[in-house]
Amino acid sequence: MLIPGYSDVSISRSGVRHDRLCDLNWGVYFKFDADIRELFPYINGTVEGARYYDRPLHVRFVRDGANCALYPAEAMAAPFRGRDHIFDFIEDLVIFLNDLYDHRSDLTPSNKIHREPASIVDIVKALPRTNCQKCGYATCMAFAAALRNGEITPADCPDFAEPISVCKVYPVFGPDGTVESTIAIETNGHESISSSNPPQEQLQQMEPPRDKRSQQTEPLYDRFGIRIQQDLTGRELEVLRLMADGASNSEISAMLHISPHTVKSHVIHIFNKLNVNDRTQAAVWAVRNQII
Repeated sequence: MLIPGYSDVSISRSGVRHDRLCDLNWGVYFKFDADIRELFPYINGTVEGARYYDRPLHVRFVRDGANCALYPAEAMAAPFRGRDHIFDFIEDLVIFLNDLYDHRSDLTPSNKIHREPASIVDIVKALPRTNCQKCGYATCMAFAAALRNGEITPADCPDFAEPISVCKVYPVFGPDGTVESTIAIETNGHESISSSNPPQEQLQQMEPPRDKRSQQTEPLYDRFGIRIQQDLTGRELEVLRLMADGASNSEISAMLHISPHTVKSHVIHIFNKLNVNDRTQAAVWAVRNQII
């Protein structure tokens, strides 16, 4: 057994009650009483749809209808029907992880790291943004959408900048000659690695040119691994607090004396900035960062 138990359970909810019907989504954050990072490759290799990330280190997957994000000693999950559902889920998850640990010798781990595709907005920022139509598309935005969907390559834009680095994926062979996992190595965009044991300097990610550094910023993550693209505005914090308390868009509109359309825009901006997909995840983030 790897995990003796869990602690520091923090529950949040969002939604609105309609008469006798309860339309609440519940989310939870808690800590494991052990470091579970060694299980990530096994989850990645055995759980269908699992995604393994290294920046920050965590694994995501769906279990019993709940979206889980497991970090070395922490976890977040949603949605749930209520508190009883949450604690039943946590108990079952701990049993599942301990069983995975006990039978790990019979499982095939995978260290393949998942990389999220760049957003259309990020791709547009790398384009000349002149809408020159040399690529055959009416606008740079249309080109970016096609590129993200895999319909074209960066080479289809004659003015697309040269890559700073490229990533090559190499197999990792086990004693019996089978591929156990893979490793990704970033190299200079104009060079290739021919040696089976590449020199250390080739394994290091290249820095952008000095005149470009001021134009690039690293993604920001909170302590729970959620990417924050930029700070929330004062109004967005107000909307987030009310949203985390379970207020609907129309209720937020009435309380803040702004239009429902404006509220919807604020909610979308909040989701994008916190890199979350729903109100429950936003509420969990708000609770853990003491916004409410």
